[in-house]
Amino acid sequence: MNRLFLTILSVCFLHGGFAQAPNVTAHFPVNLENSAPAQEKITADFDTPLDAATVHSGTVKVFGRWSGPLAAAVQLTNGGQRVEIVPAEPFIAGEWVTVNLTRDIHSADGEAMGRGYSWNFWVATAESSLQQSPVDTIVLRLPGEEYLQTYGAYAGDINNDGFSDLVVVNEFVDDLRILLNDGAGNYTDFAIIPMGNLLPSPNEGADFNGDGEIDLAVSTAHQNEVRVLFGDGQGGFTPPEIYYTDEGARGLVVLDCNGDGHDDIFITNRIAGNLSLLVNDGTGQFTVEPMDTDGSAETSCAVADANNDGFPDIFIGMFTNPELALLLGDGQGGFTLSDRVSVTGSPWMIATADLNGDGFADVASANSNGNRMAVAFGDGAGQLSEPTHYTHSTLRFPLAIDLGDLDGDGDIDIVTSNYSGPTFAVFENDGAGNFSVASILPSPDLASCAILHDRDNDGDIDISGTDEGVDEIVLFENPGMVNAVRGGSGARLSAELLSNPCREDCGLALDLEEAAEVRLSIFNAQGQAVNRRSFGRLPAGEHRLSWRADGLAAGAYFLKLEAGEKQWAERLVVGD
Repeated sequence: MNRLFLTILSVCFLHGGFAQAPNVTAHFPVNLENSAPAQEKITADFDTPLDAATVHSGTVKVFGRWSGPLAAAVQLTNGGQRVEIVPAEPFIAGEWVTVNLTRDIHSADGEAMGRGYSWNFWVATAESSLQQSPVDTIVLRLPGEEYLQTYGAYAGDINNDGFSDLVVVNEFVDDLRILLNDGAGNYTDFAIIPMGNLLPSPNEGADFNGDGEIDLAVSTAHQNEVRVLFGDGQGGFTPPEIYYTDEGARGLVVLDCNGDGHDDIFITNRIAGNLSLLVNDGTGQFTVEPMDTDGSAETSCAVADANNDGFPDIFIGMFTNPELALLLGDGQGGFTLSDRVSVTGSPWMIATADLNGDGFADVASANSNGNRMAVAFGDGAGQLSEPTHYTHSTLRFPLAIDLGDLDGDGDIDIVTSNYSGPTFAVFENDGAGNFSVASILPSPDLASCAILHDRDNDGDIDISGTDEGVDEIVLFENPGMVNAVRGGSGARLSAELLSNPCREDCGLALDLEEAAEVRLSIFNAQGQAVNRRSFGRLPAGEHRLSWRADGLAAGAYFLKLEAGEKQWAERLVVGD
């Protein structure tokens, strides 16, 4: 017995005394960044050196919502403590990007992370306009077809040509219609994938089987199925594989709930009034796990890291007893209800982003029978503010909502789809999370969904609106601005830190090709902006900028410098 005790003690000493599980201390872009460069290194810093054999494309994964799985080189620098992801191609302007570091990354001493680490950011857009004009209408009915009930669309690059295609859900005929982009932002034909007669509704892209291609998950708003279709990378998909949830599988988001590097699916079941989590085994096969919030008619959902702990959390919109709720994830597949707030009108669809620039995830909802759009701000600790409501004469039964930086000013704007309007309302963000109606876009009959994507790859976000009354897609064009360039603030600056670490003598050298307004922001490891300053408009040429880091605790930060449409970022260390 004594020998056994000594053996256990020795093992504990060896593995607990010397080995250290690696933890992420900072990353770039920061969580919920609104204007990240379109093609720039993504980095994550750890508190201990990593085992290089465990850092590779299987444990470091990046997915652009429209561009799909990122092709990138993955490397270790900074003495093995920094993971660098070097994209082979740029992201699509304005898209939402997810970074997953899996639990299988090990320290150099052999200790696994244990739980993964995940965050999101938005890709920058060029300076552009909130005033868009209809440029084309796509009729989805074939000769002899009377009614499709065209709902939303997924705008991913499903054939790997660099342009966003459209996968459109048609509820009444239960099919998907695949429209491939011609490389100029137009869609000239479509293919049909029939699925049955169970009223499909939202669809979302992911790489469920890990082959590097975009797959699809489709829910059934009035039934109890989730369908998974695997993409071939050329615009085609396999017949759907069916998983059974509970009645009214309406809301759908994709996330890695347990840090294993595999995309899972989260579903809200409005009719049953509960939730389902589909856990991926890594091959694209799922196990369905029931969940609940004790709410009423859970209808919509959105995913982000709301408390900046590196684990994805879920916002929920509840329909019958109108509420917005937040579930905090534990990184192991578990979720805990953290807060719920009441709204006016039933949330039909919700979306999440940092809407007021404080580094924390907020939630916006389209409140159908309330004829309102609502915004609730997160405090970074799992609590939500009392919602602010917005209305307009054309916000009649808003049922869908989408987000994006439409005007390229570095904050996230909102578009609601107003079923009975019938309109798409564009809300401008003033940067502090206050919204005003900037434009109203017409829809032919029953506006169902607005898809925000850079359809023509000119660096700004266009709107593709679906109408389920006439089964058409209306293409709106963002005219952009004079001298706007693809990638917007993703264009590079020439700059260099003069001292790193620093405190009283922080500075950098900057070389401007042309005169520009110069701004500097410093973010902590949780993604919060802790220091912002403007240097005003500087002339072309070389400059030396200086500041003090008073008030900042010693540690690692990320610095972002913006000059007009260009930006530069680097890790900054503040000394004692």
